Amino acid sequence: MNTLTKSVGRLAFVLLMGAAISGCWAAQSVDDLAGGGDEMPRYGVITSQQALDLILAHQEDPAFVLLDLRTLAEVEASHIAGTIHLDYYGPTFRDDLALLDRDKTYLIYCRTANRTGIAYDIMEELGFERVYDMGGGITQWLAEGYPVCAGPLDAEHHCNNELFESSGSV
Repeated sequence: MNTLTKSVGRLAFVLLMGAAISGCWAAQSVDDLAGGGDEMPRYGVITSQQALDLILAHQEDPAFVLLDLRTLAEVEASHIAGTIHLDYYGPTFRDDLALLDRDKTYLIYCRTANRTGIAYDIMEELGFERVYDMGGGITQWLAEGYPVCAGPLDAEHHCNNELFESSGSV
């Protein structure tokens, strides 16, 4: 076998592995959602706009949980109003996930959607009924100009939540 044939074979292998790995990060991509009609899937990566729509539609729903998987310092710097925190890097993260109510609807986010990709798979494995992963994380949310809060979750903090105020809550 000559060197060119080996190089082409290696390149094809790397490309196939990359495609296979990237397909494993989420059960459904944002592009898949765009053509899928009005109903949200049980699981899936969603856009920041879809996340905003989901949050607004479930503001008074006790069965909806907005879950920030970043570190406490990241959460205190900026988070979406109404979020609860579960540190992906915490030593009991998987056990803490297992304690959550599997029948609730979860919207999970982190900084750029790397941590949520793995958490999403864990939640699916644990039997959660409905989980959404906000594609692009809070970085994309902020880039699109959506509202955030700053400060500790358990204390008075500042929010620039004009979008939420216009709907009459948060």
